[in-house]
Amino acid sequence: MKNLILLFSFLAIVSCNGQTDLETLKFDEKVPENMVKGEKETEATYGLLSYRQADIQNYKLGSATFSAYTVPNGYDYSNNNLAVFVNTYQNNNYLGFVLNLAKEDEGKKTIGYLTKTYGSPEKRQTDKTGLAYFWDAASKNKWIFVTQTQESTRENAKYTSTKLVVVKKGTKVDNSSDAGVFSILDSFNLAYPKK
Repeated sequence: MKNLILLFSFLAIVSCNGQTDLETLKFDEKVPENMVKGEKETEATYGLLSYRQADIQNYKLGSATFSAYTVPNGYDYSNNNLAVFVNTYQNNNYLGFVLNLAKEDEGKKTIGYLTKTYGSPEKRQTDKTGLAYFWDAASKNKWIFVTQTQESTRENAKYTSTKLVVVKKGTKVDNSSDAGVFSILDSFNLAYPKK
């Protein structure tokens, strides 16, 4: 009996420390309750409603894991962070996510995972210090966008920031249903034209 209690205790601890794999979330289904507890915000680039997740280390993307990292002497945005996109705050149906990684090796591992899983990306035009990639993961009904930029700390130390945006294929800016509104891909194409 004692061994059985120890086994159940161990399983409870392991399950509490488990990470949510962002690859397992399904478009148009309600996001898990723990994600809805995040801070509500509108994503700045594409205007999508989201919940900012406080504990990024509780999430992973396939084999890529993340830490609660903050750049020493960085600005407010100089940290690893995650926000999960939803269609509305009433329905909370999953639309995708934005993941910002200020820790360079985690950005490299994430790009490595994406390349291994989805093949070589479509490379886009950027300035000399950055990169922009796009994957049309048609079989998974999603678009994947990655940008990397060189950022500076308050003391002008340089670091590489990686931004990953994953959205349901066809999603428009502001999650609009208006046919005249650009899709997220149209907006990305304007900022990062094909080579």
